[in-house]
Amino acid sequence: MKSKILVDYESFMCSVALLEDGVLKEFYVEDRDMERISGNIYKGRVVNVLPGLASAFVDIGKKKNGFLAAADMLENRTVLARSGQLPTHLSVEEGDYVLVQAVKEPTETKGPRLSANISIPGRYVVYMPTVDFIGVSNKITDEPTRERLIEFLDKSRPREGCGLIARTAAKDAHKSDILDEIKYFASMYDRILEKYAAAEGVERLSTDGDLIFRSVRDLLNSTVDEIVCNSAPIAERLKKYLKRNLASSVKVTVEDRTDILKKFGVLGEVENLLYSKVELESGGTLIIDHTEALTVIDVNTARYIGDSDREQTVFDINCEAARAIARQLRLRNIGGMVVIDFIDMQDPLHNEEVVEVLRRETSFDRMRTRVLPMTELGLVQMTRKKTGAEIGSILLQQCKACHGTAHVVSPNFLMRKIKSRLIDIFNDSVCTAAVVAVGQDMFERLSKSDWQLSFDGFDGKVVYIVSDAEVNENSFRISAKSGPILSVPNSAYLLA
Repeated sequence: MKSKILVDYESFMCSVALLEDGVLKEFYVEDRDMERISGNIYKGRVVNVLPGLASAFVDIGKKKNGFLAAADMLENRTVLARSGQLPTHLSVEEGDYVLVQAVKEPTETKGPRLSANISIPGRYVVYMPTVDFIGVSNKITDEPTRERLIEFLDKSRPREGCGLIARTAAKDAHKSDILDEIKYFASMYDRILEKYAAAEGVERLSTDGDLIFRSVRDLLNSTVDEIVCNSAPIAERLKKYLKRNLASSVKVTVEDRTDILKKFGVLGEVENLLYSKVELESGGTLIIDHTEALTVIDVNTARYIGDSDREQTVFDINCEAARAIARQLRLRNIGGMVVIDFIDMQDPLHNEEVVEVLRRETSFDRMRTRVLPMTELGLVQMTRKKTGAEIGSILLQQCKACHGTAHVVSPNFLMRKIKSRLIDIFNDSVCTAAVVAVGQDMFERLSKSDWQLSFDGFDGKVVYIVSDAEVNENSFRISAKSGPILSVPNSAYLLA
């Protein structure tokens, strides 16, 4: 299997996609103005202690205080619990300062989830300076390899009482590379402690980095042979990063005059992720609905009629749905509790086989998943580790016209679609200018932003933005021009 990472950098948003044998498997996106705090380390101040819940609320400088639970761990919580390593109480009082790490993003109703057990992830290992534990990723199933890594990590601890977890990439790594990473993290933690001691109050001490380098770190494995980037400066930074992490054999290609998401078929697939309905190849469908507590997925036969054997027809579509669900969970970055309503089957063996297909497909997921047996009602409960925001929450926003009961495409994603269309237009050398008509809200947003930076390289091309009452906030209209004279209203905004 050959894998490719696409890095799409824009002035208003950036995204990273993982392709395996040309098929989109994972997609991550962040707006420029989005503040992601998961993985960040803070000096926080305890504002309220809840002894009955073995937890506390901690001020880390955000609008909502963070929630710190004694038993909240970052990596391999299940394994740590079995080993008796989870703490059961917090020895803090109101007004105390604590070293904490954000492990979950805040929501509209809740503050960020925090952990007092610092965890620093790298390419090969996760370094836990405050937890006395040695572990190996569940993705490494070969027992001799697991034993070899546990023995090696136990001998390689930089200090007594710290912990290490081998990540999947460690199974093919040289010992010297793993040791270098461990030493680097030990030194990083020492610097964090120095900053903690010097800070006079609440302060951020360390950040997990931006989306691009965080994603490349996590996605990079032995199957990745190329990174395609649309920004030359970002590509140079990636080359230095790969060299520093001894992965210089991975080719970095720059395509700054091409819409790489469109070229590799990603943009169209991402648009499909914004819909709750997923069409299966057989004609069946999935309906994906989100609530505050969980995600519900309903499997329907829809247009699929199969043959005369109903049981076999239902079994076939449930198996196809199980494979599609595993892929959708990864693509949409759906985390937390998931309940799947498969179509009822009469044969208990078919029920077991469908669950096994789901387990097998989710085993390829980098995020930790757990799939329970099917209930008598034909429901399957599963969990997937929650990291970051679900893609729909980034690329969609509440509709103002219906007071939030529906969603429209976010302004940044609409800008991304406009740019893709402009690239197509300007590939025709005859076209020298374009007029983009958008709704009033979108016009005001574009005229106040620095989005024109995204058009560096369109030498001699002119792009005007105009407001048009007939264009809704979910769309746009582009007129291509080729003559020397361009007629636009006085209110038009020169974008590039």
